[in-house]
Formats: sequence, structure tokens, C-alpha cells
Amino acid sequence: KVKQRLIPREEEEVRKRFHTNSDTMMQGNAGNERDAESMLRQELAKLDIKKKSMEHEADAIYLELTTPPGEDIEPMGIDTPLVDQDGYPRGDIDLYRCRTLRRRFREIKTDHKEISNKIEEMLVQLSALKNPNKKEHEQKETAARRLPKPKPKYDSKTGKWVVMNWDGTVAGIPGGEQRNFAELDRQVSGLTGDDEMSSHASSLVNSTRSHTTLDNEPHPPSTVGDHTAQGLKKPFARVDAVATGSPAQTAGLKEEDLIIKFGPIYADNNDHLRAIAGFVPEVAAEQESIEIHLLRPKLNDAAVAPGDREKWESVSLQLKPK
Repeated sequence: KVKQRLIPREEEEVRKRFHTNSDTMMQGNAGNERDAESMLRQELAKLDIKKKSMEHEADAIYLELTTPPGEDIEPMGIDTPLVDQDGYPRGDIDLYRCRTLRRRFREIKTDHKEISNKIEEMLVQLSALKNPNKKEHEQKETAARRLPKPKPKYDSKTGKWVVMNWDGTVAGIPGGEQRNFAELDRQVSGLTGDDEMSSHASSLVNSTRSHTTLDNEPHPPSTVGDHTAQGLKKPFARVDAVATGSPAQTAGLKEEDLIIKFGPIYADNNDHLRAIAGFVPEVAAEQESIEIHLLRPKLNDAAVAPGDREKWESVSLQLKPK
């Protein structure tokens, strides 16, 4: 029973000693940091006094070298020749003093530069002591800025195209620093064809298909042997959905429309629709419009066969992306 009563007391004493030692170590670390900061500040103050003293001395030397010693007499100068037009040493100035002042002036410039660099290094050290995690934060920020940026997204809330800041916030709209770029609805303009960006139903056009998947779609007749003419008349993408209030809806795009030409982009140069993804933000930045040529079913009936060319009509639209 005596042992059972003593064990808890011994454990309590061990705990107290452990906490006391921990507190002492923490206080010691904090004290060391304060001492280091105090020493840095004192050294900075000494260097600052020395730097100002050098500056005053340099100003005095410069003034003496650039001030004429008398009427009609040229000043000694900082780096002017010490000989006359005939090549003889100048007799109107003290050559020994001139050389001494010039040498001292160059020494001061060198010493001043070294002290300035040392002060900058010590200021960095002082900042690191006051904020130990600052360097780590700067490294993370630099690494984040060097990462490849994702493609722009269409923000249905503001009706504008936005890009991502280095910290993941939204750039290009007011209050974007309080919004998360990754949480924006993944949207595209009328037709981007990007599988990643077209995964949400709330985008302007949620998905498109490249011209390789539209081999069975109606192709208007083209000149035989003219490859360019065929490309200009061959649909290369289908509109699967149009978001309410989007530029695509404003322009008049509808579901099941078959895109033949999107500005300068057509079946032979759309690069699997990647050309559209790069073209739309450029036009939006210039606040211009895109001319779209498409085929549209004459009847609002999903049962219209793609091969029934008579049931399709050609439509031209003007899309103004934001």
C-alpha cells in the first residue's frame, strides 16, 4: 500500500520536472533569439554610423576636387588629366593632394559598397529572426509561380473569362482574391472541346465532338479534289448544351448545331478543337466578335437523320465572348 501511494507521487514529480525542463528550454530558445536580434541591431547601428561617416567624407572630397581653387583656374577634378596641353604637370594645383584625395575617394566608394551589402545581408537575417517561416513561404510562392497555369475559365457569375493567380485565387474580376479558381464551374465558351473543361453541365457548352466523330453527319457538297473547300464545308463539332445567359445563348447557338467554321477555324485546322480553346480568350481580350457558320436541323426533332441534308439549314451567327 505504501508503494502504491508513492508511485503516483513519483510520477507527478517526474511530470513536473519534465514540464519545467521543457519550459526552460523554450525560454532559453526565446532568449537566444532575443539576444541574436539585439546583437544584430547593435551591429546594424554601428555599420550605419560608419556608412554615414563615409558619405560625409566622400561629399567633402568631391566638393574639394570639383571646386576651382581660384579665379580662372580649373578644378582638380575626379578623373581629369593632371597635365596641361603641352604634356607637362599642371602647376596651378597641388598634384600630391589631388592624387591623395582621388585615391581616398575610390577607397571610400569601395568600402561604402561593401558596407551597404553587409547591411542588406544583416537586414535579411533580422527579418528571418522576426519571421522564421518567411523564407519557407517565399520558396513556396516561387515554386507556385513557376508551375504551369491552367487554361482560362468562363465565370458564369460575372460573365467573364478569368485566369488563376499563383495562390489559387481568381484573377481578372473584382473580389477574385476571395474566390477559389479550382471551385469555379468548369466552363468554356461556345465551343472549346476540352474534355476537362466540358465536364460540367453548367458550362456554356458542356461537351463537343471533334470532326473525327462526325463522319456520319451531313456534309454539304464540296468541290471534288479541292481539299480546302471540303474542310470549309465539313462540320467538325456538335453543340451538346448551351448554358443559360451565356454568350453562346446570346449569339443564338442551340443544341444539335453542327459547327462548320468558327472564325478562322474549320475542320482542317482545329487541332482537335484545341485551336478554339486558344482563340476564344484572345478575341475576348480584344472585345471582338467571332463569326460562326453552322448547320441546324430545320425541324426541332431529335429523330432527324444526319443523312437527310434537306432537313438541315445553314446559319451564320456572331459570338462575342467575355
